[in-house]
Amino acid sequence: MSEEQLNFILKTLMNEVDGIQSVALVSREGLIVNSILEEDVSPMHIAAMSAIILSTCERVLLEFKKGELDVCIIQGTEGKFICMECGEDFILVCVLQEDARMDICFTKMRSTVVKVVELTEE
Repeated sequence: MSEEQLNFILKTLMNEVDGIQSVALVSREGLIVNSILEEDVSPMHIAAMSAIILSTCERVLLEFKKGELDVCIIQGTEGKFICMECGEDFILVCVLQEDARMDICFTKMRSTVVKVVELTEE
């Protein structure tokens, strides 16, 4: 898995969805794998927080017997944070502007997950 290939996949996602401000691929352990982030966003912080958020959401669903996690959304007054599993080892993260279309983002994130999983299984 090359860094250039991952970077191309993340750039493609950003180009396909209007309103994505940052995108990252992080490990489940909370380490950054590849990212395209706004200048004031720390890769280390986004990776660590994403792993914690995903893990917490999975535990909530398990506790309430609501099945497997599909997507985790945090919606603020000025934007949204979305993360989803990306294979067994990674998490795909997007930070969106307030007016970005989440339905399009979900669809494009899912296709990005497929590409990353194919790339990492080579």
